[in-house]
Parts: sequence; structure tokens; C-alpha cells
Amino acid sequence: KLDNLSKVLGLTPYNKRGVFQRKLKPVSMKEIEAAQVICPISMECETLSCNSRALLKYTQARDLSRATLVRGTTIYANVPVLAGKCKKCDTYYYCDHERTAVKNVESKKLYLNAAPYLKVGQSIWVDRIFSGAVLNACYQFHASPSAFTEFWNASFWADQRNLSNRISRRQIWQSFVQESIRRIAQCAKVDLYMPNKLKINHVPGQAFELLGEKGKIRSAMEHTCSECVHEYKHQADFIDEIDAAGLVGIDDNRNVPEFTGTREDTDVNVNEIQEDNSMEIDHAPVSMVVMDGIVMGHKYCAYHKCTEDLANYRDGVFCKNHEEIRHNLSKTYCVETLCAPCGVVIAWDKFKTSESPTNIMNFLDRIYPEKFSRPSYICIDKACMVLRYAFRSRRWDIWKDTTRLIVDSYHYINHRTSDWLCRTFCNPAPLNGSAPNLIRVEQDVNGQEHYKRAFNTQACEQLNAWLGGFESILSKMTAGNFNWFLHTMLFLHSEKVIERQVEKQRNPQYFQMNAAEEGGDEEEEPIGEEGEGEEEDMDMVEEEDEDGDEDNED
Repeated sequence: KLDNLSKVLGLTPYNKRGVFQRKLKPVSMKEIEAAQVICPISMECETLSCNSRALLKYTQARDLSRATLVRGTTIYANVPVLAGKCKKCDTYYYCDHERTAVKNVESKKLYLNAAPYLKVGQSIWVDRIFSGAVLNACYQFHASPSAFTEFWNASFWADQRNLSNRISRRQIWQSFVQESIRRIAQCAKVDLYMPNKLKINHVPGQAFELLGEKGKIRSAMEHTCSECVHEYKHQADFIDEIDAAGLVGIDDNRNVPEFTGTREDTDVNVNEIQEDNSMEIDHAPVSMVVMDGIVMGHKYCAYHKCTEDLANYRDGVFCKNHEEIRHNLSKTYCVETLCAPCGVVIAWDKFKTSESPTNIMNFLDRIYPEKFSRPSYICIDKACMVLRYAFRSRRWDIWKDTTRLIVDSYHYINHRTSDWLCRTFCNPAPLNGSAPNLIRVEQDVNGQEHYKRAFNTQACEQLNAWLGGFESILSKMTAGNFNWFLHTMLFLHSEKVIERQVEKQRNPQYFQMNAAEEGGDEEEEPIGEEGEGEEEDMDMVEEEDEDGDEDNED
């Protein structure tokens, strides 16, 4: 068969009579490579009323456009770009989108989630391997579009410069936007429609409005794993006669520091807190979420109490309504994240002015509007402040039956000697077993039983350490680009963590071996002794004072 095929292709040095003619020339890969064509993935109209009508070629042969195609690391020049049209419904079909044309109605563009190629410039297309590499580089290396542009041009374009111009930063950014839109839309199982004539720099902002779900991460919804959900326990496995302020992992072999502050009987109704100390959870699985903020953000209008987007992000300082005034530039205060103890990001939001208890409660009310969806515990570094505010404003009445607020282990050891409310009600892992669902008993190598924290209360601190690597990129973005870039990174992060948890359940021994080699992957112990971190706590109090008017209004 191979001999016959070589004769058909003319790849034989002998004639039909078997007489040697000439020595064969080397086969050129360039001559036999496949012809590249960018065309629609559908061959028939997808509109139901058209009954699978065949598509007609929209572009005439004389008007056929040609573009540069980047497949992986290879550049192809003069690749024909074809489009189709349904003669009945006037829907236009392209490789990466479809466009509807209805009379007296604004035409819409459908972004195809399964598109093999994406248009990222006037005459340049890329495949999904290239666009996926842009997304992964931003996530894995904290690479900016500019950095990836320099890397790709130096590594791959330099040897193919005769085929096309350099890849530009704008084209890399469009690769990021187009790929992330399809990733998130596919996860949400939706088809994204946007106005056909929408300006290209408005696409990220519009995509966030339609797919961002106000900061909620789609892949994290209804996520459960062994690290963030535990079975309910009535009482601790064993109870030590020790102060309730003792913290597992810190006070196991030492005396609990005494309280040196002042009780708040007159400030907060202590009896009411004690009466509400039992939750109506009906023995349901116990869950926790961790909440924290990181100081970073984008620019917004510098006019007093105006938080609108800038009219000009290059050198402007005001929105369209306040451009005639000159003042100092303002930035959003912080990005607030909500994640599970395993690291899966549940939601995020921007706080424009401060990380106040009012803003925190508003955020929680928006993420958990229904009673049944609320976690058993919410860990916040300033939970004592939030709890105090919630009691004063009566907002705690909505949450008291389902949820408790606790402080993360690092901040708790700094608060418990001076804040009575924190010492009494916000311990993340009481050593005396008074909160059996926050601790668990394990055995060491010698068979001795000891307490261990049931949840990783440092999850948000660990997330923020990674998220801080994007601060220099995000600080220079417009509001729309900021929202979409950050949402995409948190979406990818959640997917990576979920994949790791699934693999961990399939192959627990592999992860145990890695954990042993790396020294364990459990929660890190708080650093320092009582009194350290006072500067951070003082800043926290100042933020509450600055936002005091807002709290009093509520």
C-alpha cells in the first residue's frame, strides 16, 4: 500500500517499467503543510425558524480578506478569512462570533464559546492555545500584557519577523479579554450577546456587567470539600479546664494571658449575646468562610464624595461631570475577598472609602441574602468590631440564628488582652472545647491526642499574598478593565484550587507525601506574642472612626 501511495504521489525514482530515473529531492515541510483557512464553525444556520438552512459565502472571491494567523508559536501570513450568511434570517457567521441583523433593532454579536480562532486585531487572529497561554502567564507569573508581549516577540517572533509585524500590547490584551470571556461564559453555560458596534475598550466593562455576577465566582458556588465543611459535633472529644480565651496551637502548654481591658456591659447587651450563643443549625454540616481586604484599587474621580469613573484614565483626575475642577487623584480603598478555608474564592467587591463594619455587613447581606445559604462561621480579622456594630444597629438579629463571627488566629492573640467582646465571643479555636466544631482531635506519632484547628482561618491572608502581585498592573487600569481582569484571575484561582481538591480526594497518599516533604500544608501558626501587630490594630480603629458617620446613619 505504501509503495502504491508513493507512486500516486510521484515520490518514486523509478518509472512504470522499473527503470531508475533520478534521485529524489528532499521533501520540504513548507511545501506539504496544510493550507490555513479561517472560516465559520457552522455550515448551516442555527436559527430554529430557518430549519438548518445552508449558509452562503458572504465574501466574494475578489473581496476576500487575508490576515495573519498565530497558531501556538507559529505565524502564518496571508490566511484567507471567510464568512457565511443565511439568506433567510440575515444572520452573519464568522469564525469567532455571529451577528444578527434585524430591522429597526440594534444588531447583536454572539461570542462563540467553541471558537477555534479569535480575532485580536484588525488583521490578526490567534488560536486558543495562544490566547490560553496569555491567560495562564498572567495567572501563574503575574505577567502584565506588556511583559508577555516583550517575551513573545523576543522568543518566537524574532525568527519569523519576515511573516508579520510585531505582536502589540493591545493585541495581547485583546487575546486575554476574548479568551477569558469564553472561559467564564462556558463555565456559566450561557451565550454572551453584546451590541455589535460596542467600542473595543468598553468590552471588558460590559462583560463584567453580564458575566461578573456582581463579584460572585461561578465555579465556587455550592463548593464543598473536607477542608471547608465538617460534620456537626455536639461537644468536644475531651475538654480541658482552661480559660475560654485559650487558643489551640498557641496556649496548649502555657498560661493564657489575662484580660487587661474593660468589660463592655454598658456598651453592648452582654446577656443578649449569651442568650443568642446557640445557633439553629439542626445538626447540619458546619461550614466556614474567611473574609479580608487588601489595599489596592483603580483611580476614580477626585471630587469630594464622588466615586465615578474617570473621563480620561491616562492623565485625568475627574469624571465627566467634574472635569473643570482640579484636585488630587483618588483611588478605591481596597478589594474585599470572601473565600473558603481551602482557598476557593467565593466572591469579591471593591470598597471605595474604607473597610468599615457597615461595608462589610452590606457585602455579606448581598452575598448571602437567603438564610439557608449562610455559613456557620465567618472569620474576619476585625470580627469583634463588626459584631459590636451589628448589635448596636440591630443587624445581628438577621444573622444570629445561623452564623457566628470569629477573628482569625493571628489577630485574635493581639485583641484578646484588651477587647473583652473579642476575647469572649470571637475565639477561632477555644482550647477548652467550648466550640467543638472549631477544633478536632488528632494523634501524633506517639499516639498522644491533641487539639487541632478545624479550619484554616488564614486563607484570605494567603490569597492576598498572591493577589498583591497584581497590584502594579491593576493600579494603572480603567475601572472596566480592573473589574474584568481581577474577576478573571479569581475565577482561574478558584478553578485551580477546586481541581487540586478533586485530585487530592482521588490520590490522598500523593498529597500527604508532598505535604510531608514541604513541611505540611496546614494553617501557619501566628507569628509573635501578645501586643505585636498593634500598629495594624490602631489603623483598624482609625478606619472605624473615619467611617463612623456612615455607621451612625445606619
